[in-house]
Amino acid sequence: MHRQLKLGLAVLVMFSASQFALAMTFEKQERCVEGASPKCQVMILAIGQIDKDTPKQFKAFAQDFSRGTWVAISSPGGNLVGGMQLGLAIRELGFNTTIGNTDYSPPDCLSACAYAFVGGVTRKLTPGSRYGLHQFRGSDQAINAEDTQKISATLAKYLDAMGVDRRLLDYAQMTSSDKVTVLSLTQAQLLKVDTAGQTSYARWKVEVTPDSKLLAINSSLFTVGSQIPITLGILPVPGQSNKVACLIYYKNNDATAFSGNANPHSMTIGKEVYPLIAVGNWQEKTGGYQATFVIPDNLLNALLQASDDTVVTLSGNFIKPPQSNTTTASTNPLISYFGVGNLKNSLQALLKR
Repeated sequence: MHRQLKLGLAVLVMFSASQFALAMTFEKQERCVEGASPKCQVMILAIGQIDKDTPKQFKAFAQDFSRGTWVAISSPGGNLVGGMQLGLAIRELGFNTTIGNTDYSPPDCLSACAYAFVGGVTRKLTPGSRYGLHQFRGSDQAINAEDTQKISATLAKYLDAMGVDRRLLDYAQMTSSDKVTVLSLTQAQLLKVDTAGQTSYARWKVEVTPDSKLLAINSSLFTVGSQIPITLGILPVPGQSNKVACLIYYKNNDATAFSGNANPHSMTIGKEVYPLIAVGNWQEKTGGYQATFVIPDNLLNALLQASDDTVVTLSGNFIKPPQSNTTTASTNPLISYFGVGNLKNSLQALLKR
């Protein structure tokens, strides 16, 4: 995802109001949000314009906050790439988002802020707040048709990863850059901008492989910090009833990290850790490396019984972790998160139950 954001997009800026707003700052503050539990709690207040340095500054400020922390944002917009990268940072840290305000900053999340906002695991629009979008534009030059198509494709993939309906882009593309379309709460919930209590992690889907086999797939994962894209595929084990295997694909070209046998991987649900059973070596695929792991029976049962709001942690231990896609070094183990929306139905289809 991070490399996809490098399509010459650093010059893209998105403003809804003043182009002279102060750069975004962060502070720790107790706030109250209807629907949060508890209603009043310590949150991160993010106020001001988003620029290219905002994501890095946010990570530094937020490093001691726990998963589930709320981020209250008030911003007129700013740098488009900065907005998406801020959203990625919010998702990596497992934070929730709402729209905040102060005496000097209105309850607005507009333009580039709209893309940062959808990084929240749980997202809530507050009464009187404004969530708005419009077309992107270059800071000092027009954007040609080819670049526009690339940017739109990147935004669509980003929204997929955040669990947001791609139709959100229609509202942006139909609104000129000097105006803003503000979503109603109904529209925001329909497009999953406001999660309305639902999970924002991308849902699993079933596809048919070229050799006519069913495959449950989720391609919305990325590693915490290093932002290496991961695709998970689950398929039946040939000749073994009620057995499934997991294909794990890292979109990363670090041959040293993926040499030899597949490294130990596990999935964690709640406090229970389930080691995966590696089968064979890493195999080089287009743009990355893939390995096969058998899912043990106890993990399969846990996945079949998991509620739709369950979040699963995928951990991979490497002798030398693959090279990061960002300036943040890869951790060991590599950590990523995924949801289980539609996974039960997908597994039942694979197992023909």
